[in-house]
Amino acid sequence: MQLVPLILAIIWTIWLKGYFVTFLLVVVSIAQFYFYKKEPLPSLWKRVTIVMQLFWLLAAFLTNTSYITIGIILPLVALFFMRISLHKEQEKLAVISANYEQQMELLYELRKQRHDLQKHTSALLHARSEKHISELHTRYTQIDGILRGESNVVAGALYAYNEQAREKGVSLEYHIQHAISGLPLSEYELISFIGNILENSIDSAHDFSISSNKQGKILFSCRKQSGVWVIICKNDTLPLDDHIIERIYTSKSISTKTGNHEGIGTQEIMRIVKANKGTLDFSVIGDQFTLKIKIPDVRKPASL
Repeated sequence: MQLVPLILAIIWTIWLKGYFVTFLLVVVSIAQFYFYKKEPLPSLWKRVTIVMQLFWLLAAFLTNTSYITIGIILPLVALFFMRISLHKEQEKLAVISANYEQQMELLYELRKQRHDLQKHTSALLHARSEKHISELHTRYTQIDGILRGESNVVAGALYAYNEQAREKGVSLEYHIQHAISGLPLSEYELISFIGNILENSIDSAHDFSISSNKQGKILFSCRKQSGVWVIICKNDTLPLDDHIIERIYTSKSISTKTGNHEGIGTQEIMRIVKANKGTLDFSVIGDQFTLKIKIPDVRKPASL
């Protein structure tokens, strides 16, 4: 159905002996076939595109001018750019959905912690166990350190990655002097920024743990100094080849993870840093990878 206007245009231009236009329409037909086959675009968009193509074909037929059929290509070009916008919105929706899941998990955890705290408090009233008190203090201090001063979305993300690290046997420690929520990034950028940094470091520390039989460690810190945000992430890592180090945080980056990966996460980190006039530096010394990012505390003007 989607190719009907183009097929009619091809037949008509052949009849008029407009072979150059025919060749162009054939190429576009092939491109449109694979484009529609690959992209699950909204059916309304496709129907509107077909109607517009038929009007272009009608205009060419009424004026008896084969070159006007080239206008059939214009709705496809518009559809291509609309597709880019659709993909961006889908990515944002995916991030929002993930944030919602993280916040629900966080809410559940907080309820569970409150319920457990009541039990621990009751136990402490009847017994004085220094070990029990120490474990309880460590656990709740950790939770409080993650949540204090952060927005719900960021707190949920930090808690989720803390749990992910714990499940993989990796030690993740946060040193947050100033709330990450204060970074001059949009909420979408902020979650992508935090997520890619922590996900990469957790995977790297986990690979280190498996290879060395030692617990991989991560230290993530954030502070604001003289109007500049300084984010540092240190993690244990396996030895990295020189060709990987040279291409990290570039458009040709290769993932440091085991397996076949493209390093898309590091590219996204660099994109966000550049978009906010920041700087990024990293070093690999022995089995420790250190990422240092500086972002000026400059707020983007609100769109009118």
